[in-house]
Amino acid sequence: MSLRVTFAGVATVAAVVVLGGSPVPAATARGTAVSQQDTAYLRAAHQGNLAEIAAGKVAQAKGVSDAVRSIGATLVADHTELDAAVREAARRLDVTLPTRATQRDRAMLERVSALSGPAFDRAWVTAMIAGHRAALRLGKKELQEGSSTTAKEVAQSGAPVIRKHLNELLNAQK
Repeated sequence: MSLRVTFAGVATVAAVVVLGGSPVPAATARGTAVSQQDTAYLRAAHQGNLAEIAAGKVAQAKGVSDAVRSIGATLVADHTELDAAVREAARRLDVTLPTRATQRDRAMLERVSALSGPAFDRAWVTAMIAGHRAALRLGKKELQEGSSTTAKEVAQSGAPVIRKHLNELLNAQK
């Protein structure tokens, strides 16, 4: 897991591992309990969305191929929408979200952004494939181990969008 080739993927999975997936509840302002798994999922998903939005913007600006620029635009639009659902769930569950992507995601985006031409496109697509695979694993873990219906609904509804992105990225990689 420490090999870092993604913007959202490994960092989000690492956040879940670091924060733990145990069902120890945290009390909220509304008096309900939110498990550490649900909290970790919402935080990691939010940070992943922030990273994907930033990566999409960079792809639109620096991408050489039409496919990379187009996928970049799709990531910005779709992850903005996905993040709205994450933020709403966090609000409802009284979970405080981080204000920016992880340091690792920001550093990776900086490294990939330093590339240009076809090298940028290849590195960007490779990173996004790994990130989307990790995001799918993150959502699957939430569905299996989470206790909040609200958080699980976010994971469930986001999965088809993330799978669609992954398929587009795999096609672009060919």
